[in-house]
Amino acid sequence: MFLLDKLEHYAGTDRIALLYRDQAVSYRALHRQAEAFAAYLLDTFGESDAPVLIYGHKELLIPACMFGALKAGHSYIPVDTTFPRERVADIVEQSAPCLTVNLTETALSAAKVIDGGALERILLEYDGRFDGVDRLADDHTVYTLFTSGTTGRPKGVQITARNIAAFDEGIAPWFDCGLTEGVFLNEISYSFDVSVCALYYALSRGFTLYTVDKQTLSDPKALFTALRASNIDIWVSTPSLAEFCIRSEQFCETLLPETKKFVFCGEVLTKKLAKEMLSRFPHAEIVNAYGPTETTVLVTAVRITETLCEDTRPLPIGYPFSNLRAIIVAPDGTALSEGQYGELLIVGDCVSTGYLNRPALNEKAFFMEEATKRRGYRTGDLCCMENGLLYYLGRMDGQVKLNGFRVELEDVESNLAHVENIARAAVVPVYEDGKTVALTAFVSLQEADGLSSLARAKKIKTALAETLPSYMIPRKIVAVDAFPLNSNGKIDKKALSALA
Repeated sequence: MFLLDKLEHYAGTDRIALLYRDQAVSYRALHRQAEAFAAYLLDTFGESDAPVLIYGHKELLIPACMFGALKAGHSYIPVDTTFPRERVADIVEQSAPCLTVNLTETALSAAKVIDGGALERILLEYDGRFDGVDRLADDHTVYTLFTSGTTGRPKGVQITARNIAAFDEGIAPWFDCGLTEGVFLNEISYSFDVSVCALYYALSRGFTLYTVDKQTLSDPKALFTALRASNIDIWVSTPSLAEFCIRSEQFCETLLPETKKFVFCGEVLTKKLAKEMLSRFPHAEIVNAYGPTETTVLVTAVRITETLCEDTRPLPIGYPFSNLRAIIVAPDGTALSEGQYGELLIVGDCVSTGYLNRPALNEKAFFMEEATKRRGYRTGDLCCMENGLLYYLGRMDGQVKLNGFRVELEDVESNLAHVENIARAAVVPVYEDGKTVALTAFVSLQEADGLSSLARAKKIKTALAETLPSYMIPRKIVAVDAFPLNSNGKIDKKALSALA
């Protein structure tokens, strides 16, 4: 795999691969750690290719575990600490990992678990013992990311080495700054696919990943101190992070004088934010990009200009990458002409091999294009194309993007239905400037609970925290005596949205 080859190449230099607070990991150290972990896996599990699950946040040893797993012929499953223990247990059950690396204080139940201390001892014991043979083929699964699912269970998207190579080829022109080395922002959770930009694009080019964790992000003073010291050349994040930063006048070219590109993805980029970024960073490029997890991170991009911001239409999500095809189709599958609205299909080597152990979902979401024998994915996104540019008009189902994370509203509703004393639930997104900023849940109770609205909401949120990541928990919870119904006898979510 190209990344493993590049890691070995840069291991012969003094370049820094990872910076995290006052700690640094060189490419040389990263390569040695990855090979030591690979040697341990081969010694312990032989030729097994069962996945390795990694539970943590931004710990410096996570990339070594990822790349070591690949060298030994395993895939990896990154799970962030925002996932509660019950959801992690579900992922363990679905994926059957041969090993779980637990870098948290939360106890996990799995076939074989090692903690951070055991991992450090393993890396010392197996240092220099790898046989030097990388075991990753192009069709081998590299990672599986678990995303929100309509049944209340997360679904695992499998991404291969071929998929990542196609992504790297497609995104390269949009990240290119003419640099042979530099600093790349690494703030996105490893369980979110946009982190692949840092892990695969940036590391394969000898960049330094400047790591910012949740604790720093939650403290504006600490965040701005970190950014001021970062010397970031390329910034990749959801628009939400920039919207948080831009509340301060400090967030401007003076704070980040080296930054040449800002690439935003994962959720809607509003014109308001785009205009502010163009004003505050006049010498940097602002890029809007789009892509589902199932098509390997990103598949379109466009440079944002003042002209696009002044257009009456929303900002476009970009031009399709040169190595794939984007097709707009009608409900019957007929291809539509430019300017017509329909579902966006993506065809190319970037398309996932499918969801882990979900044949019914795979048949519904994926297809094979007969003419090219390339895989395709039905995004469920309503889009249109004009002059080669794609415009996003919303979801065709109950899925939304919230703070960069993909959330199935039915997933949240399903988990609400399991909370004590809730008879039925409906969840609607709350929009501002065309993007989802929060969720509101409406619930009917099995019996009166005598609680105030505030106490009830707190109790329900506490219960949800046992099964859902924090970003999926509704900000507002409203108890109703009865749900409004539409002409089909279904809950009228349009009417609920007016109350959200």
